[in-house]
Formats: sequence, C-alpha cells, structure tokens
Amino acid sequence: MNAVLEQIIATFLIILSAATLGSMIGVGGGFIIVPLLNLVVMLPIKQAVATSLLSIIATSISATTVYVRKKLVDFKLGLCLEISSIIGVMLGANLLYILSELFIAFLLSIVLVYAGIRMFITKTEKNVGDGGYKGNTYRYEFKYHNLLFGVIGSFFAGMASGLLGIGGGIIKLPILVLILSVPMHVAIGTSLFMISITSTTGSIIHIVRGLVNYELGIVAMAGGLIGAQIGSRIGLKIKAIWLRKIFGIILIIFAISVVLKNI
Repeated sequence: MNAVLEQIIATFLIILSAATLGSMIGVGGGFIIVPLLNLVVMLPIKQAVATSLLSIIATSISATTVYVRKKLVDFKLGLCLEISSIIGVMLGANLLYILSELFIAFLLSIVLVYAGIRMFITKTEKNVGDGGYKGNTYRYEFKYHNLLFGVIGSFFAGMASGLLGIGGGIIKLPILVLILSVPMHVAIGTSLFMISITSTTGSIIHIVRGLVNYELGIVAMAGGLIGAQIGSRIGLKIKAIWLRKIFGIILIIFAISVVLKNI
C-alpha cells in the first residue's frame, strides 16, 4: 500500500476514534490525537498540533449540535469564559513557533499525565451542580463567586490549546463541574461549545503561519465530524466512569511514549 495512503487511513482512524471517545466526555480528544499522530503517523509534534486543532473544530461543532438540541449548552457562561480562553490560545499558538520540539513534547506529557490522573480518580457526578428540567430548559445554579477562578482557568486552557493542539476540554470540564458546579451533561455540552471557538482561533494562526498539512487536515476534519456524532449520542445515554479510568491509564502510557520518542 502507498505510504501516503497508509498515512491518510491511519490519520482518519485515529481522529475517528479520538472524536468518538472525546465527545462522550466533553473534550476534543486532542490529548489522544497529538501523541498518536506523532507516534503512529510520524508527524512532527508541531504538525501534529496543527492537524489536531483542525480535527477538534469539526469534532466540537458536530458534537455541540447534539447537545444544543437537548438544550444542554449554557451559551452565556461559555462565551463569558471564552473571552479569556481566546487570549490564551493566541499566546499559546504563537509560543509554538518559539519553543523547541523536545520542550513541547515534555509539556504535552505533563498535560497527558494530569488528564490521565484526573480521569482515573474522577468519581461519580453525585450532587455536583444538580439541576433539573423546568419546561423545556435545564435549570441550575452555578457558583457565581467562583467565576473569576473559572476565567483564569479558561485562559490557561486556551494557552494549552494553542500550544499543545488540545481543545482545552481536559481543563475546561473540571472548571465547569468542580469550580462552577455545572451539572455534568450541561458541562459537557458547554465545554464542547467553548472548544469549538478556542480550536478555531488556534487553527487560524497555524494556517496563516503555514504549519497545516491540508491533505491530512481534511481527512482529520472528516473523522472528527463522524466520530463526534457517534460519541455525543453515546455519551448522553451512559455513565462514563469506567471509560474514564481506562482512558486515564492509556493517557499516561501515551505520555511516557511521547517523551521517549522525542528524546
């Protein structure tokens, strides 16, 4: 089989799988996509970051439409937090061109380990921002006094997105659930909405700077669109506690692999 065709097929399958799993738990899946594109498709870290963000645009927008139909997206809160996130992603995307590949690989590994530990130790959603349907709208009370912490956290989530090629959902979701007490399914929908804005901003910068492989980018977006539709529908029906634990172990393994490969 032609080497280019193998690369395209591998990219599509990686994005499809990551988008399916990521959209189930409210993240773009970039923390899986970047290391796999680097390790399997053999893309340099910086190209993997740019390709990952393109796929996350498709994943997040596609998945958000599912949650919007269920009225599980808090647009007002999402836009409020995204202001600082956009500033962060612009900074992170430009830092990508300054920092060395080895440093980025180590930084990505730290984020992967953090995400892995968070997912592995995450408990059930008991009493976290419990809300309920009133009429056709899901209503709840989030912690307004913690909004400043949410804004600061969103800035760092945005910076991680632009620099590491992740959507930032691994940081945004804990902010929404643990700091602002947003119900889990609303947090997932809102996180995906926020990710769509963050990843688009980062991608524009990488496109302008000429870092994007358009052939793989189109394939990545196709995989993201399809995977997100599958994963978001599954995520609305099941509890993801065991999936998170398995995911956590896999992420830590990826983190070790990325560091070893780039050393």
